Amino acid sequence: MLREATLVDADAVAMLVLHELERRQLRRLRRVSKEQLSQLLFVGFRQPNFRYGYPQARVYQNQGVAVGVAYGYPAAREVELDNQWTGLFERLQITPPQQPVVTPRALPDEWYLDLLTVRSRSAGKTYQQWWFDEWLLGDAIHQARLSGLPVMGMDVRPGTHLANLAAQFGFVVQQERRLDRQLTLHLRYRLG
Repeated sequence: MLREATLVDADAVAMLVLHELERRQLRRLRRVSKEQLSQLLFVGFRQPNFRYGYPQARVYQNQGVAVGVAYGYPAAREVELDNQWTGLFERLQITPPQQPVVTPRALPDEWYLDLLTVRSRSAGKTYQQWWFDEWLLGDAIHQARLSGLPVMGMDVRPGTHLANLAAQFGFVVQQERRLDRQLTLHLRYRLG
């Protein structure tokens, strides 16, 4: 079932985001331990104006647990959402990285899909579970259309499952970027 995230989802969603950020291998987070990052994401999830706070999240729930999450928002909100990182580091008494954890990535006319991840596939899963990421991406496109913005954007690493899935949905490469020294593709999808 696709739905808006709630505070009850904090544990499951924080772990999903943690695993995705680890997969991205962000150099800026290397000085933060896994436990500290987990705690930061868990506390941050409860903050409405945090990039990975519950109001920006849509979850896919299976058997009562959030097993997938998509984070998106209008580009105009991105700077406001990123202002929360410093306060969270201070609140948890964690030394913040010298550079911001994330940098603004959305183009001004976009509804930006920041993160889409599904719990790692495991042996013996049901046939239905193969479709969780597709359903989340379809739902993200729907949310983007509701925003009234003309375009949906996202950044992906070339050759990843998400890059291939986005191509199937009709996203096109707008530009190549270097984010945290890693090559990414900025994809766009016309909503109208």
